[in-house]
Amino acid sequence: MKIFFAVLFSLFLVSEAFAVKSYKGYSKLPAPLAATKGESIYKESDCSMCHGEMGDGEGFLAAGLQPKPRDFTDFMQMNTVPDMAMINAIRDGLPGTAMPAHPDFNDEQIEELILYLRSLLAETYLTLNVCLSKSHVVDTGDSGLNLNDFRIIVDNPELINVEKDGKLLNISTKVKLDTIKALLEKRVTRTHIKLVEKDSTVSIISVRVHRCLR
Repeated sequence: MKIFFAVLFSLFLVSEAFAVKSYKGYSKLPAPLAATKGESIYKESDCSMCHGEMGDGEGFLAAGLQPKPRDFTDFMQMNTVPDMAMINAIRDGLPGTAMPAHPDFNDEQIEELILYLRSLLAETYLTLNVCLSKSHVVDTGDSGLNLNDFRIIVDNPELINVEKDGKLLNISTKVKLDTIKALLEKRVTRTHIKLVEKDSTVSIISVRVHRCLR
């Protein structure tokens, strides 16, 4: 078993030299968004009639709809929804639901709307792409957050490790046999880091760990 693990690990290390994407090792946590174009689009397009003024899925039409409109403030509902799924739902609608298509929205409008919807879940939202066995640094300096005031919750502590270092979050992946086996099958696995102040989730960092193979 140790030999098998060593062979797999060496394949990952060698393959990183031929990675399709280049994954930078440093990101900045954005500052909380003020009023955005996305918020205007949300309100002017009557999204609130189903999804609610607060994006909680409790609009005045929601009671008569099956399935219920998505709750954008519910982490359990939103943590596995990628941006591409949201793009497709906004542009093309969702068959079998009350979600209509919006072919009149251009790419910029859809991007702004998604940024706003993500902001309903937390004040800031950041997506990271990292290779297995690589580390990543998130700089919180410009966000105005004091890491000493926040608890760090990692959805899958078996996949990544997170440590505070002043205004920096040092994120490292854990190379384990189960993780390697999973990535050999699906190329990428995801987890989330939440910065929580008291009972409020202030920031969410979505970490997408890639196997970085051709």
